[in-house]
Amino acid sequence: MRRLFLVTTVLALALAAIGWLGRQATLDPVHSPAAAALGAGGPVEHLTSALPLVSETPPAVTETGPAGPALPSRLELRVQRHQTFYDAMSALGVPHEDVMALVKAVKPFRDLRKIRTGELFRVEMSVSNELAAFGFDLDLESWVRYVRQENGAFAQEQGTYPVERRSVGVAGTIQSSLYESLQACGAPVDLAAKINDILGWDLDFSRDARRGDRFRIVYEEVYKDGAFVRAGPILACTYEGGNRDLAAYRYTLPDGKSGYYDRSGRNLQKQLMRAPLNYSRISSGFSYNRRHPVLGRNMPHLGIDYAAPVGTPVWAAGDGVVTELGSKEGNGRYVRIRHTNREYETLYLHFSRFAKGLRRGASVRQGEVIGYVGATGYATGPHLDFRVQKSGKYVNPRTLTLPPSDPIPAAETASYLAVRQALDLALVEIGAPVAEPAMVAALQTAPPPWWDPRQQAARVLPPTLRSVD
Repeated sequence: MRRLFLVTTVLALALAAIGWLGRQATLDPVHSPAAAALGAGGPVEHLTSALPLVSETPPAVTETGPAGPALPSRLELRVQRHQTFYDAMSALGVPHEDVMALVKAVKPFRDLRKIRTGELFRVEMSVSNELAAFGFDLDLESWVRYVRQENGAFAQEQGTYPVERRSVGVAGTIQSSLYESLQACGAPVDLAAKINDILGWDLDFSRDARRGDRFRIVYEEVYKDGAFVRAGPILACTYEGGNRDLAAYRYTLPDGKSGYYDRSGRNLQKQLMRAPLNYSRISSGFSYNRRHPVLGRNMPHLGIDYAAPVGTPVWAAGDGVVTELGSKEGNGRYVRIRHTNREYETLYLHFSRFAKGLRRGASVRQGEVIGYVGATGYATGPHLDFRVQKSGKYVNPRTLTLPPSDPIPAAETASYLAVRQALDLALVEIGAPVAEPAMVAALQTAPPPWWDPRQQAARVLPPTLRSVD
């Protein structure tokens, strides 16, 4: 439990060997469909690699926010104590008409009349002293901006800042709970919910986890400007204890659909996903009496809120047909899908945008991208509100019992086994780090790698070690 370190060199060496299987392709980690299908986060990401082949320099971002048109005046506005939004904007010389037009444009997104002391906004003024643009950060990764159009209206833009992803390994022994064990390891505790998403169909962590059970996890961490932001997806994990020996490996099929499979290729996902995206954390659970963060009153929350950066791909939770697609005041941009057994329907709220070509009546497959995380409607930050209806009644997506999905196709067996072996090497090395000079020498003598753009294990990093006692 006391060791936490980067496991990327093992992945690099193993995947270099995999390249000799003959599946030769290169990976553009930011723009490839596979990277998007993996839920790589927002649309701008920097995947650091042990080799230049899979690294890319992120676009420059100004200190005052996302790049915009050259304007004479770009200002930062921090709300002072007892200051209203109107007062703060007026102090910058923003005309009354512009303030009112902006408040109206932003209202479906958030109420600017209810701001907090210390909030930071970005204001851009034209040469004629008109408000040209207005924006603010939604979280450490995401921003929103309102730009004046020729007709005087304000159009909304959303995006993310560049981030770096690092592969990390953690191993430990259960003392009281998986959550507390991860906390003791210095690992992000959000991994507990993510590993429950993967192995929770075969193991009830709240009831069946026992003192002395062992776990190993290879996952990604996301950093911005060198500072940790959140945990990314789990790439592989094992759980051993009693008569249990569970393992899961992340693999991407040729159609871009990612999933988790056991050692034999059995699909660990069921016919409906519990979480149809790579999320940062669960920001709100299923409840019949929750205080609404925007409306300020107690009311049911009949879904799960998965916080994630703007632009994170959202997948169809199961095969089905799109029955609704549009925008409502509270839901923002949303999609409803009726699934093939017709007993279940799923809803996806607060999209920033829909997937290209998605329309009402379209058939979708489980894992197909249907939209992207946003903060439209009644939302205080970017997230997906995911809801499930069974026979017309809302149910908790995280407590469903459903049949399994399809296993690894026969044509993919050899490729899957190669990726599984690479991840197994990384899992074995957790707790037994190799000296950095030895890893560097091994990389220099390894055969030239050929990266398969469909496989998540291609995300490898420089051979750096980190440990937590």
